[in-house]
Amino acid sequence: MKKLLTLFMVVSLFVSVLAGCSGGEGNTVKVTKEGEKIVVPFINGVGGSLADRLDKIVMEFNESQDKYVVKTTKAGNYDESYQKLQSGFAANNQEAIALLGSDVIQNYINKDLVVPIDTFINNDKELKIENYGKGFVSQATVDGKIYGIPLYGTTQILYYNKKVLEENGFTTDDLKTWEGLEKVAEKVSKRDENGNVQYAGWMPIWGTTNLIDSVRSAGGNVLSEDGTKVLINDETWVKVWEKYRTWLHEDKIMNIHTGGTGWEYWDNTIIDFVEGKTLGYTGSSGDQGFVYKSLGEGMDEAERLATFGAVPQPGWGDHKPAPKLEAYFFTLTRNIDPKVAQGAYEFMKFATTTEKTAEWSMETGYIPVQNNVTDYEPYAEFVKKQPQALVPLEQANKYGVSPFIDPTGGKIYDALDIAKDKVEIEGISAKEALDEAATIAQQELDKVNK
Repeated sequence: MKKLLTLFMVVSLFVSVLAGCSGGEGNTVKVTKEGEKIVVPFINGVGGSLADRLDKIVMEFNESQDKYVVKTTKAGNYDESYQKLQSGFAANNQEAIALLGSDVIQNYINKDLVVPIDTFINNDKELKIENYGKGFVSQATVDGKIYGIPLYGTTQILYYNKKVLEENGFTTDDLKTWEGLEKVAEKVSKRDENGNVQYAGWMPIWGTTNLIDSVRSAGGNVLSEDGTKVLINDETWVKVWEKYRTWLHEDKIMNIHTGGTGWEYWDNTIIDFVEGKTLGYTGSSGDQGFVYKSLGEGMDEAERLATFGAVPQPGWGDHKPAPKLEAYFFTLTRNIDPKVAQGAYEFMKFATTTEKTAEWSMETGYIPVQNNVTDYEPYAEFVKKQPQALVPLEQANKYGVSPFIDPTGGKIYDALDIAKDKVEIEGISAKEALDEAATIAQQELDKVNK
């Protein structure tokens, strides 16, 4: 959540700093060459193993042809990459390719910081945009124009221990609704003599993402259809958030890690699952590779597969799940020389082929962006051995919804973030916390609408 709020602040800063930078025609970013090759600058904000994987794709592209060379500017994370982009746009020397998330791409489009790539797609006889997941492409489409090609997708799914579920007389059918998951958690959870949770029935990831996903999976929304009224304290929101509070503070069938440095709370949640301190948790599809390798020290592959499972997020009652589906997109920034722009497009195309998206997914657990990836033999063989790897793709295709884009530049998320801590950490009633949040959020929304 803190990461998301930072992104909103960065984008808001773009608005003020770049408002006077029209980037008009003739103001082309300078072209450079390396030998005979045209340099295509790319700013990369992914970290860890993802950065290594992307470096490999860049190297493979550079070796695959002799016309372009992609040069990567490294950033520690997406926040830092967006800050560097800000400086580049202001000086008209930004990178040609920017990797933007679902939560910020619309802001870049609205401020003309990135440009449509339809011409490249329409003139390309090989790339078929309809082969990319519709739920991804739509997030980079405005007024019928496409502004980005997705590199990978992500959504939060339910990871669980197959053996524990079965030993307690349950099946995955019991994980299809939150009511069913509650019954499972009530039976498997354990507490010490002081009432502290020793074994959790379930663990949410700290933050508003799990909570908003749950609300939308109960039929709730953040705003009214006309965008004028904040709904975050209506009956649905209060019911869902109060359930989380009760599970954590009264029933004590859930547990949660909060705070710490950076992603410490997330890492601790995964560690609890890997070390057998919870039946399961709700986490990113990108957790999968690490969890699979870490689960059960000394286990062979057969034992891991018999222990490690994943299913889509539950719905509430008769409501279908509605988890957030996000993507990260290659985009073309404004004022780029046509030759460099063509090279940028060729790289985007190369990096998102069926082969590359399959490799990315197999190594990281993130969602492949090509619809035909299951026809790719190495991937088909991979998911036969690790069937849980298909769950994020299944959830994305069946249930995924676009992220809520805060029209106030993050003020609604700010209010929800405060309410989330009151409910999840302090145990304050959901109605009290959400009523306070709704008052603040409505005031901020009214300012924007006026």
